[in-house]
Amino acid sequence: MSSSSATSSIEARRRRLSSSQIEALLDICIAIVVTMASIVAIAIWPPFGILATFILTLVVVVVIPTSVPVIVICAFLYQNLIVAWLTPYVSSNETFDALRGSNFVILMTAFALFFFASLQQRARAIIELRPWFFLSIALGGVIGFYLLIGVVRGDPRDAVVYFRNTIIPLACFYIALIAASLYRIDIRRSLRWLAALVIVYGYAELTFTMNFLGLFHGDLYIERGITRQIETGVWEKALRDTGYVFLGLQDVMIANFFNTSFFGDALPKVFRVGGPNFHPISFAYALSIMSAWLLFRGHWLLPLAALPLLLVIGSKGAMFMLLVALGARLIYRPALANFTLAGVVLISVAWSLAAVLYGMTYGDYHVLGLIAGIRAFLANPFGQGLGLGGNLSTTSFNLSWDQAQAAGAASLPVESAVGVMLYQMGIGSFVFFGFLMAIAFVARRLLLTTRNPEFLFAFVSVITLSANAVLQEEAFYSPLALGFCLLLAGLSLGTYYREAQPRRKRPQPSEI
Repeated sequence: MSSSSATSSIEARRRRLSSSQIEALLDICIAIVVTMASIVAIAIWPPFGILATFILTLVVVVVIPTSVPVIVICAFLYQNLIVAWLTPYVSSNETFDALRGSNFVILMTAFALFFFASLQQRARAIIELRPWFFLSIALGGVIGFYLLIGVVRGDPRDAVVYFRNTIIPLACFYIALIAASLYRIDIRRSLRWLAALVIVYGYAELTFTMNFLGLFHGDLYIERGITRQIETGVWEKALRDTGYVFLGLQDVMIANFFNTSFFGDALPKVFRVGGPNFHPISFAYALSIMSAWLLFRGHWLLPLAALPLLLVIGSKGAMFMLLVALGARLIYRPALANFTLAGVVLISVAWSLAAVLYGMTYGDYHVLGLIAGIRAFLANPFGQGLGLGGNLSTTSFNLSWDQAQAAGAASLPVESAVGVMLYQMGIGSFVFFGFLMAIAFVARRLLLTTRNPEFLFAFVSVITLSANAVLQEEAFYSPLALGFCLLLAGLSLGTYYREAQPRRKRPQPSEI
């Protein structure tokens, strides 16, 4: 009898496992279809495509809200891969840019819908959501205010670009927080599949290089970006400032091992993998964040498989994040929780200080950009407005690094997310920094209370990304860095709040 019960229990567990795997794959398929439909609609005619994307996202949020977090992840991971397929058929640069903005339309539509959902009675009954609601309104208001200043004082397109990249982390966090507070969302198997897919893609690109990219016009996608850089004088400026001569597409894709000249010619040059999003540093952060999250869930195989790719890509910030996560995962025990958390903070602070001191010695561009941001903030704490300064702004095109090294600071903040944010948002940037610290503080408290390793991931990722942001703009402004991190953190917090509701409503012994 007991043997029969055990057998039936195993079979039931297998059926549940098979069902959950199918659901995970179905979520990914839906996400890719939504992303592809959005891009194709915009390619037909941008105004029609934006409207169609809004309606499609609206339908998805209403009908299958539990799939939205996976849709957001896939939109940022795979959008450019789909755009690459269409590159030969899109002649207009304006349409091409619009295609690459489809994921932002999806994200902001979902953000607006979940914001309105948080006003409903069901969400308002979850009292833990109230501080996040007011903090999100405050941060969104600050970002919108500096957007207006940037539009008035600078190039409106630059202001919109920085508005997009500044508000994405907030939108990702809020969508995940509200969705997981209202619905049961289990992203574990979906994230394992996504990690496996991008790792396989990374190794295929590393092995077959341009031949692999040519299968889906990835080479044409990259060539298009380089052509636009040539037209705007980027490579001419690189020749003038550094002596670097642009020879061709293959030459651009080759880099020093671990993206550093420290080892000289001792190590071979490598093909720098860009991933399905066609951006090496963003791809490295996606690999690092997925690997760190899986480590804290007890999965080791995929994170270990991602390590060689991270070495080839050479993003030191992404590698630092994963190594700190690995160390925290190995050290963490409930009795050593405070020691582990303190160690993460101390290592992150030491990492930032060492990088700044080393960079000051050699006139590193990142440090010069940080110093520019700090100097400008002290001179004008109010801020300049979004879009002024920064790598993504046209205001940085005419920077002279020779003059910057001679002066000990760049004329505009670049390369440093902290420097750029201090320059653009001034005292308003402290609302953004406070938002991140609030997430880290709550993650710490819930880790000590619940011992759930997902909160350790949230703490480690927010702290290490903040440390990287001192000298790396992508740490805050890449959607696959801070945005991806806060989406996963929001899912963990929302799930905890939802599961705490029945316990809170249960009558206490003194009430019986």
